[in-house]
Amino acid sequence: MKRAGLSIVFLFGALNILSAQSLTKEAMNNFALYTSKNDFASLEKARKGIDDVYKTRKDSFSYKNNLIRSLVYSSLAYSDSTRKLKYVKDPIDEALFSLNRLRSPKLNDEHQPEISYAKKQISKAWINKANHAALAYNYQEAYNTYLSVDSLDSDNHLVTYNLAVLSEKLGNYNQAISYYEKLIDDKQHTQPDFYLALSNLYDQQRNSNKSLEVLQKGRKMFPGNRDILFKEINIYAENNAYSSLEGVIEDALKFDPDDVNLNYLAGFSFEATGKKNKAEQFYKKVISLDQNSYEGHYSLGILYLDLYLNTENKQENRLQLAKKHLLKAGEINPNSVNVLKSLAVLYNQSGNMLELERVNNKLKQFILINR
Repeated sequence: MKRAGLSIVFLFGALNILSAQSLTKEAMNNFALYTSKNDFASLEKARKGIDDVYKTRKDSFSYKNNLIRSLVYSSLAYSDSTRKLKYVKDPIDEALFSLNRLRSPKLNDEHQPEISYAKKQISKAWINKANHAALAYNYQEAYNTYLSVDSLDSDNHLVTYNLAVLSEKLGNYNQAISYYEKLIDDKQHTQPDFYLALSNLYDQQRNSNKSLEVLQKGRKMFPGNRDILFKEINIYAENNAYSSLEGVIEDALKFDPDDVNLNYLAGFSFEATGKKNKAEQFYKKVISLDQNSYEGHYSLGILYLDLYLNTENKQENRLQLAKKHLLKAGEINPNSVNVLKSLAVLYNQSGNMLELERVNNKLKQFILINR
């Protein structure tokens, strides 16, 4: 009787093994159908099959069972984003559990394509979750979810970009800077916007040197990018760094040679660095573009007056040109004290006492009004 009993037990064990193998094969076949035809019903069948074989502690340590289970549940995690099926645990957690049980280096190497597929599906599911959180303005949840994606795919530059943006929204500026620095170091995927965003972050920290350094790197990487160039110009202008400014202003004018403000800034920069002839050219360009430009006429008038005053060989035509442009500036802006002061100097030099008295009287009126 004992021997017969043992035979019956063995027979049932053999049947169980065959049944488990059949269920595993069926699950794999259904999963193959899902991947080839994108048939969600096949994915549901694959899930039922692998769940039926995944019952005992021994089942849960089977490499094959965990591999199929990670494939099935990672696919559910992404495809069933609204969770229309009922789960004991979230598919992402189920997939990660089985992935973590794939501990054979040899088998992992053999099944690298399947493992990569499962990780990609989980990443896509997490990205969906993060995007929904971001749309709901739940930036902390979105950030934490993108961190989970990063743990599976740390070289995904789009994930790094989202972490940078979310860090900034959460006020974690140092963390955002770290992510953007990683992005600009990735020469294959870097973009002009990354340099601009990083520069803006340094501006918020009042670190203009680092902001400028980032823009200079960006210009080397993207020499034709207008936004990086113009932001660099603004920093030079705000800091009165005219020698640096003259080195890039003509590059900017290649983008927009008829921009009045750029031409004026070019003239002002060259005048500040002592290049009067070049300054004159740009001021004249300003007036040719806008005949009623106060800045153009005033700057050109001051330039000619300065050349007359500070040159041993006094050239009368410079004084006449200064007068012409200063009077025009005065017509455009009759309340300009600077024009009146400059005309007072000019009339004093030319010996026109009548006009000098008129200008001085007008200046006195302005001083009384503004007291």
